[in-house]
Amino acid sequence: MKKGSKNSIKHVTVFIVIIFALLIGVTVKISVVDSKTMIVNAYNPRINQANSSIKRGSIMDIDGYVYAYSEKDGDTYKRVYNDVQSSAHVVGYVNPGKSGIEASGNFTLEHVSNEFIQRLSAFFTDGDVQGDSIYLTIDKDLQDIASNLMRTNKGAVVVEEVSTGRILAMVSKPDFDPSTISSDWESINNNEESPLLNRAVSGEYTPGSVFKIITTVSAIRNMDDLDSLSFECDSDAEYEDKVIHCYNNKAHGTQNIVQAFANSCNTAYSLLGYKLGAATLRQTADELLFNEPLNFTLGSSTPKVLLDSSSSVSELVETAIGQGKTTVTPLYMASIASAIANNGIMMQPYIIDHVENYNGKTVSVTVPESYATIFTAEECEKLKEMMIAVVNEGTGYNANSEYFQVAGKTGTAENPGGNDHLWFVGFAPADNPQYAVSVVLENGDGSANASVIARKMLYNAINREDLN
Repeated sequence: MKKGSKNSIKHVTVFIVIIFALLIGVTVKISVVDSKTMIVNAYNPRINQANSSIKRGSIMDIDGYVYAYSEKDGDTYKRVYNDVQSSAHVVGYVNPGKSGIEASGNFTLEHVSNEFIQRLSAFFTDGDVQGDSIYLTIDKDLQDIASNLMRTNKGAVVVEEVSTGRILAMVSKPDFDPSTISSDWESINNNEESPLLNRAVSGEYTPGSVFKIITTVSAIRNMDDLDSLSFECDSDAEYEDKVIHCYNNKAHGTQNIVQAFANSCNTAYSLLGYKLGAATLRQTADELLFNEPLNFTLGSSTPKVLLDSSSSVSELVETAIGQGKTTVTPLYMASIASAIANNGIMMQPYIIDHVENYNGKTVSVTVPESYATIFTAEECEKLKEMMIAVVNEGTGYNANSEYFQVAGKTGTAENPGGNDHLWFVGFAPADNPQYAVSVVLENGDGSANASVIARKMLYNAINREDLN
């Protein structure tokens, strides 16, 4: 055989071995690494095919309140929901289809620990073969308080523990009753107010002035003279074909950066954006995890800043004050506030505390972990100072508490279809932060001020032992 032929055979053989190794690698990845993700994926048709021989595990709040459980119904089981409406978007439902923890935790809820022993016992005793149960991080009392504070307003409330990323409250309005969703499906599914949408994680909201946190960070990182800057506000500023107005056409006069932030001055912040430029502001946004999805059990829409070097001046100044094409979720903004409170470390937000098997043994526990470090300690100190000024001297006065110092930022996002959306994000106590909060009210009215809701949620989170 010629030498050239031998070399060709060797090359073909090596190629086949490489392809075979890649196929093995992909198969192992799908079978071992991706299997659970694929099982709970909403596009997997098998997620809605319940195993009728298994008693699905229960879903509880952090203190053991049973939100959802299964009971025998002839030869199968039916799902029962217990006073779950304030937590409907978190807990979810199983029919028709699945949502919430019922969907994302489906693998766990139908997983049978010690299956051989359970099935053997069931054979002789006619007992149940029980799936594992999920304990959530949320507190039902806080959920009910948030739901009551929201009243009939559309929007969302998120409360996150600063040091861990644990979600203590996540309420979306309007809500629904999982107990009757099967019979009410047509009317709920066709409701124009989208009650099935979990606005806390999937609501894509214009941030308004809460985005000034991001613009401020960009200025801190890229402008050496920020503390010495002076802004003159006579209620509006003109940039080419765009006029930026302060809220209610208020003229703030001469201000430094802290005052401009506290007063939420649009003319000052549009000027900051103009000085920074589109590419720089976009870079900072990307550094703060815009334009990438936030990893979360219930899924999460991606916060977006669409600026680039070709953006117009109009797009730039609108983005700098949180208008234009920029969108965020309440969960993302709660995590941003939490990271400021946590010396720059954004913790991985999580909503499953632990899992127990059929006899109460703990199967798994969520261990808090860092998601990313997005601020420096110095940046956090500056932002904290500015956010305290918002509450003590500026637009966030309704968040001021007699019991502890709140640090926060208000936002009013223009809404072409109706009243403005109202925001508040912040944390408390400012000197030793425990909890961060994010509140958004769609088409908000003054009687349901986002700052008031935030203050009351922080108070009840800090004093939650008194609620139980």
